Amino acid sequence: MIRPVLLAVGLVCLAGLSTTAAPGVKDKAKDSDLKKLEGDWAIESWVQFGQTVPLEATWSFKGDKYTLDQGTNVEEGGLKIDQEKKPPTLDLNITGGRCKGNDQVGIYKIDGDTLTLCLAWPGMTDRPTEFASTAENRTILITLKRKK
Repeated sequence: MIRPVLLAVGLVCLAGLSTTAAPGVKDKAKDSDLKKLEGDWAIESWVQFGQTVPLEATWSFKGDKYTLDQGTNVEEGGLKIDQEKKPPTLDLNITGGRCKGNDQVGIYKIDGDTLTLCLAWPGMTDRPTEFASTAENRTILITLKRKK
């Protein structure tokens, strides 16, 4: 007799573990940086190994995919972020374009309609730790503005 009662209590407890968030708890999917990245971004500045590179390009994000259209080269791939890290991290899996087959690691920050990326060179595994590009750290610092 006790076993069926314990089983019933256990099932009631499990039923209380709902998949919906409790009132007042933020919906993480809605506040996800992936959602904030969605859309088209224009390159405002591109600094590579400490040198400014004049470049007109559009970077587009949709879900966990991205496209970087540089005119003569269209790079595309998968995107993975970890917004809980300080600074938040970004991993690109390049599936198309000149750097196809490489991964690219970096950090990012979103400030309204401005997105700043600091990326290691494709194929390098040392993730940047600050938003700076120098000849010594061999990183790429990109500032983008959201297209209206």
